[in-house]
Amino acid sequence: MLGYRLQFRDMNWRTRIGLFVGAGLAIALAAAVAVLSLGLALILLPVVAVALLIGRWRFNRLMAQTRARAGRRRPAVIEVEYTRIDESGSR
Repeated sequence: MLGYRLQFRDMNWRTRIGLFVGAGLAIALAAAVAVLSLGLALILLPVVAVALLIGRWRFNRLMAQTRARAGRRRPAVIEVEYTRIDESGSR
């Protein structure tokens, strides 16, 4: 089974300080990325909301125009000739 064991007793003080500074930097970098992504989301949220409102308004206007055009047209008439095939005949 693969496993990792961290042993602090074999490290000197410089290695321990480097380990803790590296872990601190990694945590700080993760926090900075989280704050940056939340800030970007806060900035982009109103932009996306306005774009959705404009898109919805344009779509509703397009649907209203389409309904108005459909109401002015005459319905299509399809003429068909029907022929009855008698099933009592033998095949």
